[in-house]
Amino acid sequence: MKVAWKPSWHWVVIFLLIGFALGTIFGERYAKESFHRHWKKGDAKQHMLERFSKKLDLTAEQREKVATVFEAKHPEMLALQEEVKPKFDALRNSTQAEIRKLLSPEQQKKLDEMNAKREERRKERQKFFSL
Repeated sequence: MKVAWKPSWHWVVIFLLIGFALGTIFGERYAKESFHRHWKKGDAKQHMLERFSKKLDLTAEQREKVATVFEAKHPEMLALQEEVKPKFDALRNSTQAEIRKLLSPEQQKKLDEMNAKREERRKERQKFFSL
């Protein structure tokens, strides 16, 4: 008679962490490739205009008017981003501080490396959005 294998909770946690790590890695790579494929060719407003034109079959007149709307709303979008960013950063930082307390020194070092990479990616993206 065979006895069903009963995984201990340690193995369940390990497999969940491995799944989470793989999902994060592949998701990040996909997002990065997708983002760069779309944004490396030109500025964000131009990309959005091309996407709207293609997906919505805009006429030349509509395209011109949509471009005008994008241009007019861009300063408001930047202002809103600047308003929300400090609140978001504060929340992210407090979350990181709480998590950091739970980590070993080696894990804290890895977290610092992850944060440094995220900051590099953020600066790269910011170049595109500030055009």
